[in-house]
Amino acid sequence: MGRDHAGVGDYYGPFDAQKIFSEIPSGALLLQPLCMDWTFYCYECGSMASMKTCPHSSKAVIDDAGNYKGGARLLLSGTLLRKLMSEGKPVPAEFSKPEVIAILKEYYDELEEKVEVKLHGAATGVSGKK
Repeated sequence: MGRDHAGVGDYYGPFDAQKIFSEIPSGALLLQPLCMDWTFYCYECGSMASMKTCPHSSKAVIDDAGNYKGGARLLLSGTLLRKLMSEGKPVPAEFSKPEVIAILKEYYDELEEKVEVKLHGAATGVSGKK
């Protein structure tokens, strides 16, 4: 199970949708939930990774042209992708295949009314939840 399925701004925490599974008695379900942590592309590992699988901790730095400049972890967030696309900014190659980005770019370029996309506090390191 991915994280942030509750995803309503900063009202819920990024892992709140997973908490209910810790409250269900063992053996009560016919399936075994697999709760996923943050996932990201790690430039040092050269692949997708999670907090549990990657030993690197530095945040990747991407310039305004979408180019990698240093660091390890590039958080692959759907919200960040929508934000970059809605602002007409380049998307790092690690986010998706070029043909997928081209389709999304065409869609966002054709929007008559641009939508402001705000990143969840947990994705930016600043949580609005008190």
